Amino acid sequence: MSGPNFVELERRAERRRERREQVRLRRLVASGSVAVIIVAAVVLATGAFASSAGLKVVQVVLTNPLPAQLPVQVTIKVPARQAPSGGASAGSSPVVSAPRKRTSTPRANGGALLKPGAAASFAVLQRGLAGPVGVAVAGVQGGGEFVLGDDEPAHGWSTTKVPVLVGLLKATHGALSATERQEAQLAITESDNQSIIDLFDDLEQLEGGLDGASSYVTSLFRESGDDSTIVATAPPPPGAVTTFGQTEWPPSEAVKFYRALAAGCLLPAARTDYVLGLMEHIVSYESWGLGSAGFHSVAFKGGWGPESGGYLVRQSGIVAPSTPDAVAVAIVAHPPEGADSFTVGTQMVTETAQWLARELVLAPRSGAGCPS
Repeated sequence: MSGPNFVELERRAERRRERREQVRLRRLVASGSVAVIIVAAVVLATGAFASSAGLKVVQVVLTNPLPAQLPVQVTIKVPARQAPSGGASAGSSPVVSAPRKRTSTPRANGGALLKPGAAASFAVLQRGLAGPVGVAVAGVQGGGEFVLGDDEPAHGWSTTKVPVLVGLLKATHGALSATERQEAQLAITESDNQSIIDLFDDLEQLEGGLDGASSYVTSLFRESGDDSTIVATAPPPPGAVTTFGQTEWPPSEAVKFYRALAAGCLLPAARTDYVLGLMEHIVSYESWGLGSAGFHSVAFKGGWGPESGGYLVRQSGIVAPSTPDAVAVAIVAHPPEGADSFTVGTQMVTETAQWLARELVLAPRSGAGCPS
């Protein structure tokens, strides 16, 4: 086994120092202390970040209220980060999940999101899959919600990376640094774990630690109409890398968050478009499920990880985003145990997404509004 890479360790330490200064500067801006802001800006701009490694320019634009004649803009240099790919490895130790209770009763609230006979055709689909699956759909602009199959809580895994990013965008009023934007792109489009860990660390610094950051993301669920889901804070077990990824999130509640996101209930329009744009550019090797179902346009995020007896594989997203036809979707698959559990799980999600492509009613809707 090779020894530690001390150069990389030092680069990470420099990045952590730079991120702490960014958060400190944001807080100073929020307090309106102009004199201290200028001092902090000088410290940030002249910090010891001139590593001989590849450098890139990061621009921090402070948009919080300040006297009009004193706009503040700081340009600094930080080392470019080489991020590893994300996702739990197939050889990771299993994570024990809570016992699940199967249900196959459809729940409908509102208009026709699915074609007549969809419940019966879903039953046929379910019998042909390798394990249980749950599906929830909700019209972004109206049409209610429909749930089929297994709707018990299940670990959110990497589908919770989207709420974390939304939380940071909301907490910073969209003022992400170039480093944070690069990390956001990696975290969503490639499901990079280290990138989302870094972004959540920024949220922790803004919100007073793990509990504060987790509560902040939980508040987004409440704004979405989800009254029960609580973001996990316990140390992640073997096979997992984040606390929030262990959040128990049933399909019927996950679909509320993605519906509220697409409806503009959580962020202003430009920031909503930014998040959905990332979700529309998932890398090809993670574009199973909704990304392989033949939809003309779809924004989505997958998640997966080892559970007791096999993998859990899930995906959430929005079909036809930014249109009156938009429908939010959440799919959770429980494949059987075995060395190919993850592969089987992605195939289950893909077959379910293809079933949705046949059964969804994509038509203009209006009048849904945001949860009160």
